[in-house]
Formats: sequence, structure tokens, C-alpha cells
Amino acid sequence: MMVVSFAYFAWLAISPLNLLWGYSLGMFPTNIELYIINTILYIPLIYYTVRRWLRTMMKRQSGPAAGIDTVEPGHAEPEPGDEWGRATRPYKAKTETKVTGSKSELRESFLTVDAAFYVKLPDFDTGESLFETKDLKSKAMVRSRVSSGGWMNKRVSSRAVGSLKAKESLKTGRPTRWRRPVGEVRSIHLPSTIMAAITRIGKVSKGERLKIESEDIRESVHSGRTPLTILLVLDVSLSMKGSLKEVRGLLEKIEQETRGSKDRVGIIAFKDSGAIEIQAPTTNWNKIYRAMTRLKISGLTPLAEGLMKSLEAIKRERMRNKDVEPLVIVVSDFAPNIPLAQSVGPGEALYTPIKDLVKASRLLRKQDVRLATISVDRSHRKWVKFMKRPYHEALELATVLRMRKEGFNDIIETILTIHEFRQSFGAFLIARAGGGRAYLAVELLKEKSVLGTILSASRSKAQLSVHRLKEIEAYIDLY
Repeated sequence: MMVVSFAYFAWLAISPLNLLWGYSLGMFPTNIELYIINTILYIPLIYYTVRRWLRTMMKRQSGPAAGIDTVEPGHAEPEPGDEWGRATRPYKAKTETKVTGSKSELRESFLTVDAAFYVKLPDFDTGESLFETKDLKSKAMVRSRVSSGGWMNKRVSSRAVGSLKAKESLKTGRPTRWRRPVGEVRSIHLPSTIMAAITRIGKVSKGERLKIESEDIRESVHSGRTPLTILLVLDVSLSMKGSLKEVRGLLEKIEQETRGSKDRVGIIAFKDSGAIEIQAPTTNWNKIYRAMTRLKISGLTPLAEGLMKSLEAIKRERMRNKDVEPLVIVVSDFAPNIPLAQSVGPGEALYTPIKDLVKASRLLRKQDVRLATISVDRSHRKWVKFMKRPYHEALELATVLRMRKEGFNDIIETILTIHEFRQSFGAFLIARAGGGRAYLAVELLKEKSVLGTILSASRSKAQLSVHRLKEIEAYIDLY
């Protein structure tokens, strides 16, 4: 206010209008009419000056006035489209279900841990290396002979496409056909639009303009592929020591399918008391090879922490590009024994590794993330052979059969209740809670394409179809 007042008196002294009344600059006029005119001109001048200054300060990134903000006057009413925001929703008390309540307490950590256990980061310098450094170094660069006769190192040439088949509504790839618009028109197919208008009007006279109506518009349908953002969540705890062959095989197949494409791959490893993103998503496999040299087997299994770390990475990637297509692939033996760090403290017995696992999986599902869990436990082949179905469907069928027998109403509740299921159905539990699909490593490695198999079923519903339920009824009648 003091600045505005000082500027007002300065304006009265230096106003150019003073010259018209015979006053020199720097003198205060004594004519009352001149005072009124100068005041009327000063009000809009100072208003727009202050407003301009505020906008400039809001854009500044540094300095004492950086980030200054203003509040626009209003009636404190929700704007159009925000009527269902959190602030306007009626309060509704949350009731704890059996799945997230007492049933989860059945799986407790076999170790007594406290908050101090989580202070240190996982030790990635200890343990048996997952890959030989020499093998990774030999893969890092490809040598090529140039026209001058010498040799040079270069990366594999890009295929300039991704692994995910693009939606027809997206403008990706080349146009293959046209159709009537479905929703918002993204790309107008001009030849078919003109032909539709001519067909509607009939013969167009010479000099007459062709009028195109909204019903004549046709849009292009493109055929292409969209790059994926693949996050490999790897279990490098001590229990994985007997499954190194499967882990190496899966990573090598994913490398073969993504190297040279626009798919971005990142690696998150978990052991001891936490998880670390050892490589952010990138298309440069030389960086990924260097990150793989840090993978060493040792420690415990904080599986829920690995899922939460992948969720953090996805949120960061979506800040860079909101159209990113994430795929989380969890490779583990799915025997969690460490809860999340925030679960330790007062009421520790209520927060167990399996409860945190269900919670983390559901958070991934809310973020609309493609999820695949790959179990490296070879003993699980018995379920595939006994049920004569793929791994995910075999475990689902076994769980539904037991659910009907025990009288439960929820598959996850059944897994948490039955001891043998709770101990061995970890891969299926995460896939079910996260809306994904579970695979067995030894079976998946036999497929022609690992990513192709995962993507073909990534959007399928994790529920048994009607004819499968009829088969279950037949099983119940027989046994």
C-alpha cells in the first residue's frame, strides 16, 4: 500500500498532462480538475502494472520472490466437472474386510524386526553374482567394419517400433483403412470423406462448391506398435540361489525381444530390507548390462517393497509422459518374509508381509498397470500337470475348488486362510490382486516370445469363464 501511495504522488509530479496546464515536471499542480484527471488515469495504470509484476514473479525460478502465488476471488463453489471431487463427497466410514483384516495376520514374519532394521540400504556388494561381468561386457557393443577398412563399435540399429500393438484410436503407424468416427475424431481421412459427401449430394454442378457435413466425416485407422516401459522387478534374495538358470534365461529372452526397439527397460532389485532401482527405464542396453553387474544373490525377501518401488518408478515416468504404457514383470520365488518399513512399529502384528503384498498389488491395479508375475519355483509344475491347465488357470481352479469346499466368498480370502496356499500361491495372489496374470518360468521359457505371451493375456480378466465354472461343479460332484 505504501508503494502504491508513493507511486501516486510521484505520478502527480511527473504526469505529462501537467505540461498542458503550464506546470513544469516535478511540480505539484494546484488545479483541482488536473488532480481528478491524473487520478482517473493513475488507477488503471497502477492496476495493470501490479498485475504484470505478479505474473512475472510467479514465473521466476529463483530469487527472494520466486514462486509467489495469488488467490483469485470467488464463491468457493466447485467448478464444472469437479462436483465429484474429494472435497464434495459425503463422508463414509471405511469398514475393514476380512481380506485386509484378521485373515492377513496368519502370515507373520519369522523374524522379529523393528524400525532400526530398515535404516540401512540393501547391500548389493555382497553375494554371488547373477551374471558374469565378462559375458555382459562382450554383449555391450557390436563391432562393425566400415568402408575405410577399420573396425568400430556401435549399437544395434533400432527397429523404430515397440512391442505393444497400438489401439486403433491412436495415430500410430501408417493408415490402413477408414471408418466412421467413434468418439473424438483424431485423424480425418480426406478421400473417403469427400466420396461420402459426393454420394450424399449426388452430381455436383460446375462451379458449385462441395459442402461437407458432419455425417460425411471419416477417420483414418492406423496400424502400428507402441513402445512399452518394462520394469523388471527381480528378487535377488538368498532363496533365489537355486533358480539362477531361470532368471538368466528370462532376462536373455527379454533382451532379445527388446534390444534395438523403442521399448524402454528398467530394473528394480530387492533383497535384505528394501528395494533399489538400479537402472531407470532406457532403450540403451549397454546401460542395462552395466546395471546387471550389480545383481548379487544374498539376504531376505522384501517382496512388497519391490512392488512399491516399481509404483514410484511408474509415477515418475508418467510425469514425463502421461501416455506411457507400463508393464511390471516380477520374477521371484514369492516367499516374502519382510514387511514394508512403515508396517513396523505400534501394532506390528497387524502388519505382515502378506498384507503389504496385497495392498501393493492393489495400488498397481489402481494405476492401470500391466502386471505379470513369474514364479521360478519348479515344484509348481505339479499344479499344471494335475489340473491340466496353464499355471494361472490351474491355481485359480484349485483355489475356487477349495473356496467352495470351505464356504468362502473370495479367492484372496481363501488363499490367506489355507496354509498351503498361503505359502506357495504368492505369484497368483499378486496377479489376482493386481489384475495381472501369473506364469511359471520353466513353462514361459518354452514360448516363442515371452513379451508376446504376457501381452496377449495382460488385459484378459483374471476370472474363470462360465464353462470353466461348470467344470468346477463337475469336479465337486465327482469328489
